[in-house]
Amino acid sequence: MDLSLSPSEDRLLRHLALADMPYADQDLIPVSARGLNEADVPDDVRTLTWRGMVATDEGSLSLTPLGAAAHYASEAERLTSRLVDVSTLADELERLVPALARETHAVRQVAQGTWSLEQALRFASDDPPGQPD
Repeated sequence: MDLSLSPSEDRLLRHLALADMPYADQDLIPVSARGLNEADVPDDVRTLTWRGMVATDEGSLSLTPLGAAAHYASEAERLTSRLVDVSTLADELERLVPALARETHAVRQVAQGTWSLEQALRFASDDPPGQPD
C-alpha cells in the first residue's frame, strides 16, 4: 500500500498527530491558527479521508490508525534523512580538518545509534592515546 504524502498532507497529519482539530469547510480559522495553508486543507482533508487516514466526526478532524502509521513512517523517513546528513557532515569535516577525526567519529556513532550521547562525550573528551597527561 502506498502511504506517500504530499508536503501539505504531511503537515496536516503532523498537526493531527498532536491533537484533533476543529474543522468545517466554511470555517478555516482553526486551519489558519495552526499555520496550515487554507487553500490546501480542504483538498487534503478529502484525499486523506478517502484514503482512510483522517476521520471527520461532528466538526472535528482526527487521525485514523492508518493516518498515524503514515505520519510516523514519514517522520521516520525525515529523521533518517537528517541522520544521514549529520554523518555526511562529520565525514566532510573530518576531510577538511583531520584533527577532528576523534570528535567526528563520536558524532557518527551517535547518529548511527551505536553509542549513547554520554558514551560519545566521554570518548571525545578522553585524552587521545599517546598524549601526555
